[in-house]
Amino acid sequence: MNIPNTNEFDFGTGDFTIEWYQYQTDNNSYPRIFQVGTYPSISIGISIEGNDLLYWTNDVWTVAAGLPPASYKNTWAHFAICRANGLTTIYMNGISLFSTNVINNFNGTNDLTIGNQTDPSDVGAFGGYITYFSWVKGVALYTADFTVSTNYPTFTNNYVLLLTAPIFSGTLGSTVVNNNVSTTPNVPPGFSSTPIPPPPPPPVRPSSKPLFSNNSLVFYKAGSLASGGVGSVRNSSAKARRT
Repeated sequence: MNIPNTNEFDFGTGDFTIEWYQYQTDNNSYPRIFQVGTYPSISIGISIEGNDLLYWTNDVWTVAAGLPPASYKNTWAHFAICRANGLTTIYMNGISLFSTNVINNFNGTNDLTIGNQTDPSDVGAFGGYITYFSWVKGVALYTADFTVSTNYPTFTNNYVLLLTAPIFSGTLGSTVVNNNVSTTPNVPPGFSSTPIPPPPPPPVRPSSKPLFSNNSLVFYKAGSLASGGVGSVRNSSAKARRT
């Protein structure tokens, strides 16, 4: 997804928050979550390369953290980048991974690209799902470790951008899906903002009394079969076991 540049995207040296949920399925070399600018001139961006989370600022990348594949592959993960009073922190699932006091002035004319590089490529494509991607100017929504809320963000005056998905059950409604790479997503069936109701209980069968049986042998009351074994079985309320 490409979003044209606007002055509202410029953080300057102030506080900000960039936040999103992702479900990554690809094995690409340099999948970009988002970036502003064209490699290697990237003013801000995030990529996961070789299980390392890279934070790009003012054309320089920094390894923010090493990520075990099980922590972000084929599972939902929440990420947030916040700058509060000059301190930038990257959180994953509410836990701080990286902090820096380097204050960059984020102003520019480049578009925001989500799910690939500005110049799209197979190796730079993000395969999977990205949802509730938000760009918040002037506010650091998180300043310490936190519990990720089950209430998804809603648009307020500080939000410059909020990509929402109204339905969460198997397929993810209006999510941003990268179509530049072939993947087979495996969406958890429990990922739902509205709990999926359980199936109705099976119908209650009417009670019945079985014939006397011994494994595969069925014993009938004497005289209940027609002579020669031809005819129908008559089930009587009075039965007798064969001795």
